[in-house]
Amino acid sequence: MRKLILMTIVLFTLGMCTIIPSLSASKPTTWYRDQVAVLMYHHIHDLAKSGDTITVQLFSDQINYLRDKGYQFITLKQFKDYLAGGSVPDNAALVTFDDGYESFYNNAYPILKKLRVPAVNFIITKDLDNPLASYIPSLSDDEIVEMTHDTNFIDAQCHTNALHSLTPAGEAPLTTLLMVNGVKETTDQYKQRILNDTKLCIKDLQGLYPTTVDSLAYPFGTYDQRAAGIVHEAGINYAFTTVPEMTTRSVDPLQIPRFNGGSPWITPEGLHNTIIRHIIAVDSPNSKVNLKTTLDQLGGQLVEGQGGTLQIHFRGNMYVGKIGSTHFTSSTSKTFTLKQPAITKNGTITVSLDDLQSMLGVRIVYNPNTKKFSTRLTPNAAAKLAKAGH
Repeated sequence: MRKLILMTIVLFTLGMCTIIPSLSASKPTTWYRDQVAVLMYHHIHDLAKSGDTITVQLFSDQINYLRDKGYQFITLKQFKDYLAGGSVPDNAALVTFDDGYESFYNNAYPILKKLRVPAVNFIITKDLDNPLASYIPSLSDDEIVEMTHDTNFIDAQCHTNALHSLTPAGEAPLTTLLMVNGVKETTDQYKQRILNDTKLCIKDLQGLYPTTVDSLAYPFGTYDQRAAGIVHEAGINYAFTTVPEMTTRSVDPLQIPRFNGGSPWITPEGLHNTIIRHIIAVDSPNSKVNLKTTLDQLGGQLVEGQGGTLQIHFRGNMYVGKIGSTHFTSSTSKTFTLKQPAITKNGTITVSLDDLQSMLGVRIVYNPNTKKFSTRLTPNAAAKLAKAGH
């Protein structure tokens, strides 16, 4: 009896040792929290060849690889709620498609539906009149209605009505004053053209789609502050760019960044690694930073002179100050007053991160994976509002 009990304990212990590591290994990795990786695709096709076209297999491999890595795909509604202050799951990702090609319905949608991965497609609505007449066949009304009928799964939003083209000079109509009968349009005419086009795009999609149409992807990723303001006036509250960065609540909702996954040379591992390299700490781990190390990581340089003189070189500008001083003067004779002086601590020169951002005129973010600082291209919504006096 005693032997039997001992044998039972041994077998139980061995069994638990086998099960516990297995359970631990299956726990998904948390790559990032409280931010979203927005992914961008265009054409999914096995025969077509271009820099914006990938095969069905590669698309499937990418989505499956990210799922296996622990990414959690969210809907457009969840994304909007997040920007408004709501929460998102760890490793949140939003899948987007530009151009409204029929290949989305034929080749991407079946994969997304099988895996239950939500997505949003930005539609060029002029192509809805004759979907098969465009250079690459486009989605039809019926296909859009079918896909968007499943609530909180597939969304259809704007890619302009008729502005997805280039002028003879290679410029984007969304940001360019066009020549009309040999005369350049006025700024008022330009504004009215963008307003009309955006409103028509919203109207055409709203007739097919039960959810609010208030999002747009800029054609070719080309935009400026003027164009962003006009599409917003027309009813667009969220606009997507092609800047490869993570999205946090601090971004300008009219300049949302996206990672390109839709090029044939982007492997599943490569897409994941690109995202990992751009993860940021939502709250910086340090209020003060090592000035030399941070500048080195940003591509700048610190030169120390006699008497505690400091020269900061960054993007063609030079800023001169002294240790212990709150005043720095730029090479353009502009004076910056720091809230806290640059100090030496344990042989290291440190400055306030907020002061450094203000002086250099950039937003500096920290990647907890690489443990490095970098500048952020996507504008800060809070900073923009403050500048505008709101």
